[in-house]
Amino acid sequence: MIYPFYKVFITSILTVREYQANPLTLWPKEPTLTAYQFIFNTGEIVQAARITIFVTLAGTILSMMVTLCLAYGLSKKDLPGSKAIHRIILFTMFIDTGLIPYYLMVRSLGLYNNVFANIIPALVSLWNYLIIRSFFKQLPDSLEEAALIDGAGWMTIFIRVVLPISKPVIATFTLFYAVSYWNTWWNSMLFSSNADLQTLQLFLRRLIITNENLAQMNLAYSEMMGGREAVYTEAVKMAACFAATLPILCVYPFLQKHFTKGVLIGSVKG
Repeated sequence: MIYPFYKVFITSILTVREYQANPLTLWPKEPTLTAYQFIFNTGEIVQAARITIFVTLAGTILSMMVTLCLAYGLSKKDLPGSKAIHRIILFTMFIDTGLIPYYLMVRSLGLYNNVFANIIPALVSLWNYLIIRSFFKQLPDSLEEAALIDGAGWMTIFIRVVLPISKPVIATFTLFYAVSYWNTWWNSMLFSSNADLQTLQLFLRRLIITNENLAQMNLAYSEMMGGREAVYTEAVKMAACFAATLPILCVYPFLQKHFTKGVLIGSVKG
């Protein structure tokens, strides 16, 4: 698991001469941070990172709020219409309307060239909803009944009783949503013609797959550095990949301990 990330980092700090002499080297003799200076000084990756950070934070918070409320409400058997609503939601697992209706719907909502086009269409993950709903259904009714006897309302029960005992599930699916939003690029490509609204992953896709804007970035950096020749392409790609992957990797150690418990608790009973 560590070696691919290590290799990406090593490639990003190699000089052109050293890379051409031995592309598989594991310990550079003349490490350089020129590739990182290149991607950050040109500014595009910084703007893309701002958009991605906003999408990740806002999207994760909104998605967890909506998913938790939806799952908790539809976990109640005595809620009028809960079964019908649940079946309608499940129906979307088997029917896909296709790309064109999806595109027209999002545009009709006024989300074209809007950063929320990366959030609203993907607000609720059906799989996450099913697992969290299954977890809520396993909670003993006596907890809520005791709170009701003490005079608590349903919102108070949800916030002060249910959520505190749901920390493993909340931590697990918060990370799932965060990773999903951090890696989003498809909606950004479809609904953003403004380069300032592109996400970090879309920037990487254009940089790595199509090499789009790489020549312009190279020229701008060369002019900024007084005409000095910029770094080679492979180092720029690897530096961009490493810089985009590192932040989300730093989150894992803090939430990893909740993974097994959070997922298993919600999947023991259907």
